Amino acid sequence: MAAIPKDSASFVFQGKVTKTKSSNVKAVARSNRTAVVTIENVVRAPGALASFSGRDVTVQLAQDEDVKQGQRATFYTNGSVFGENLAVQSVGHEAVKSTSSGARGAARPVTDAARAAAQKRIRDHAAAAPVVISGRVVAVGMPAGAAPAAAASSAGTSPRRVSEHEPFWREAVVEVQQVHKGTVSKKQVVLRFPDSTDVRWHRAPKFEVGQEGVFSLKPDRVSGHTTHGAMASSFNTEDSYTCLSAADFQDSHNEAEAAAAIDAAKN
Repeated sequence: MAAIPKDSASFVFQGKVTKTKSSNVKAVARSNRTAVVTIENVVRAPGALASFSGRDVTVQLAQDEDVKQGQRATFYTNGSVFGENLAVQSVGHEAVKSTSSGARGAARPVTDAARAAAQKRIRDHAAAAPVVISGRVVAVGMPAGAAPAAAASSAGTSPRRVSEHEPFWREAVVEVQQVHKGTVSKKQVVLRFPDSTDVRWHRAPKFEVGQEGVFSLKPDRVSGHTTHGAMASSFNTEDSYTCLSAADFQDSHNEAEAAAAIDAAKN
């Protein structure tokens, strides 16, 4: 195999090949040049991918690459396709000869640096957000004006053309448990989020009833929707927010990340 252009790879990780000639991303057809790999250790990554350890990704192999099921290797990759999962383009890999504590320890300083970068991003977002709260999602629905295009057709009007980058806005009602920064006028706030997995929106958190954590919120000036139905009498535009980055929401189970957001909000 030719020398691996390590410096050109933006996403470097150690992983185990779980399936060859396979793909877990619909947009990437399975072939002799695809494999599903479980990431065991992130070595170098952009902020959005720093926490991908433990996840399965589809690796599109270079022409001179060959891997076997069960093989462990360090993959050097570039580019990505975000769908229901992540696909990356490999520029080469190196076999991991040992999974001993010493071998894992050698990569840990780089991994810690990636985690430190992710923590800094969380802190920066919390510091920049006008409102930071701890809360729990108690309801999820569609905002006014977000009815599916098919509904317009059944109503006798021309169906709205849907862009490939359509965000498919949803709104979550968040019960405020504690305010760490700023002020909120109600015990609940409306949080709008894009449900789309398009590349433009894939980094935005997707909320479900029961989720708890720390939310770094900005006033909703992008969705173009107003609160509707039963919510209309209880909320106004000042109670409507967005949460568009993975750094804007930290699940309560991720204690270190949640604490970082709270600490930044207090400073």
